[in-house]
Amino acid sequence: MKFRRILAPTDFSVLSARGVAEAAALARSLGAELVLLHVVEPVIMAGDLYGAAAMAGVLEEVQKSSRQALARAVDKIKKRGQRCRGVIANGGAATSIVDTAARLRSDLIVMATHGRSGFSHLLLGSVAERVVRSAACPVLTVPSGGARGARKSPSRKR
Repeated sequence: MKFRRILAPTDFSVLSARGVAEAAALARSLGAELVLLHVVEPVIMAGDLYGAAAMAGVLEEVQKSSRQALARAVDKIKKRGQRCRGVIANGGAATSIVDTAARLRSDLIVMATHGRSGFSHLLLGSVAERVVRSAACPVLTVPSGGARGARKSPSRKR
């Protein structure tokens, strides 16, 4: 199988950075184009027209901030000689990732898992899990380390 286009979703968190780094390294080694995807999820608030107008302003600011952060991430990867571009989608994360991969004819999705477990996983679900179940192309999940990876290992006494 030839991988010409690799899609790497990012939420710009430290946890998703590992997935992007692995995707960039894989794309570089395969000579593939890397596409960074950031999904802006809708915020739903009940309220009056004033609240709706305020939320429109917030959404516009989030969009602007997302475009800037994505441009910085793409530039950083391009400086290493890697073909890369950024895409912003609006909607639910899992659906937007799957739809974007299909629209761009991505050959592979590489994404970090955020390492939720227990009640948090049950309540929030897993975007990576939903992408794996729904994507038409292969999905490579990279453990981000989550809470376990963030802890320092206990020091040994000598």
